[in-house]
Amino acid sequence: MRISSFVPAIMAFTLFTATTQAAPAHHERAIDLLKRGGSSTTTAPGLIDAVVKIFIQAETKILVDACVDLKVSACADVIVKLNAKAKVLGLIEADVNVKNLEISAKADVDADIKARIDLDLKAVVLANIDAHVRKVVLKACPKADKACLKKNAHSIVAQVAALINVDVKKLTVKVKADLAAHAKLRLDLFIKKLDLNALGLARVTISAIAHVRATVDVHVKAFIDVCAKLLVNAKVIADIGAL
Repeated sequence: MRISSFVPAIMAFTLFTATTQAAPAHHERAIDLLKRGGSSTTTAPGLIDAVVKIFIQAETKILVDACVDLKVSACADVIVKLNAKAKVLGLIEADVNVKNLEISAKADVDADIKARIDLDLKAVVLANIDAHVRKVVLKACPKADKACLKKNAHSIVAQVAALINVDVKKLTVKVKADLAAHAKLRLDLFIKKLDLNALGLARVTISAIAHVRATVDVHVKAFIDVCAKLLVNAKVIADIGAL
């Protein structure tokens, strides 16, 4: 090998060796810098989680409380009627007083309606709050820093409330659509479970009707309006600003 080509080769090898030896030290310094200056990488997720927690605690209480009135109204809007015909001497049909059975059937239907509304509230509304909050917060404050959250607290609460209200409307649509069907299903089950022999009605045929009053629309609108008003909560705004 000629000297002219050998010298550059030696220099290249020396440079490569120095670089590879320096790399670990440089890597360690970089990690150290990340450790010392990386608090923001852990703070952002922590702040988002804190905001989510504030919303879930506050809005869940508001929605559950508002749903108490919705459940009472929905039950009042469902009318239950039982009809019974008994055969006298196996030939003549006569009406049977089933008022007490009707009261029991209505109570059974009401309990089912309340349970179903609770389940629908959780599935259609409450289950989405976490995702709504994260979406709004990251859009308004990509770094999720305290200064930005404090500055945009009111806007964040209003935007999240708007998304929740969309879900509230979906909930009311579902409740209205399912009321009559669920009531009828529950009535059918109620009648099948009756021990007619024990009641002395072994030869009685019972039918049931469930009817939903038009006032359900008024009660549904009232629920939506209450939620829309309460979800933009001054305390939530203050709590986010205080993080």
